[in-house]
Amino acid sequence: MSVMFLRAATALYLVAAAAYVIFFARPRHTRLATVGFWVLTGAFALHAVAIGVGCAEFGGQEFFSLRGGLVLMVFLAAGIYLFLQRWYHMPTVGAFITPLMLVVLIPVLFGDPGHPGVPPETLRNPSVTVHVMTMVLGVALFGVAFGVSVMYLLQEREVKGKHFGALFSRLPSLESLDRLNQRLVRSGFVFYTIGIIAGTLTAKVVWKSAWSWDPQQVVSLAVFLLYGAMVQLRHTGWHGRRYALLTLVGFVIVLGSMVTLKSVPGVTRHAGDYGATVRAGDAQ
Repeated sequence: MSVMFLRAATALYLVAAAAYVIFFARPRHTRLATVGFWVLTGAFALHAVAIGVGCAEFGGQEFFSLRGGLVLMVFLAAGIYLFLQRWYHMPTVGAFITPLMLVVLIPVLFGDPGHPGVPPETLRNPSVTVHVMTMVLGVALFGVAFGVSVMYLLQEREVKGKHFGALFSRLPSLESLDRLNQRLVRSGFVFYTIGIIAGTLTAKVVWKSAWSWDPQQVVSLAVFLLYGAMVQLRHTGWHGRRYALLTLVGFVIVLGSMVTLKSVPGVTRHAGDYGATVRAGDAQ
């Protein structure tokens, strides 16, 4: 049942993306931006229904799989963009964000749902919910920052090449894109930090050890240090092109590690489900 709602939401995401892309190509058709916003709002609402139905069906276990994590990430990214649009009024950003969401979401519609066997006591631990939600929210913010950084680099190329044509006029100013990127990275870092703290508490409860050099923990720490460095570098004057490139690299590392660690069997101890680890720990 949840897959049916998710597919309907994906269809609306596709319509919203088409509206935003056509608006970007033909900015005189301002109604397309409005259509894109409201269709995206409808997709977001249907996506919420799909997540709710999925929680009712599987008790939240799907969010411990790669598929569930990507579904939740796209949902949060859509919500972030809708929120930003109300404050920043940059409809052209939708032409870059919505296609990115589709690239992530469409493949999971054809994969195995894969609901890992998560022990009930793990799901009842409040730190698990906080860990999953804040980590995925942080990644979603990094993803939106990725799209904004692409726009910044395109606009910078136009400015440096003195090509003040169609692309230049349709993209927001370098200053506004740079400022938005910085705020997205900083917000993502805050939520990612909360997620790491909650994950440490979860590991202490489930694994009986807060740190075990598991690849999942090592990569999470590396991502934390990378984005933490970006936040600090901003205070030392880093901005513009270098900051945008770092944002691109950071999100590629995050998404790449997320897919790799949850796709390859045996790479990480918990592989997102904690089940095998608990059984192994009990056997010792």
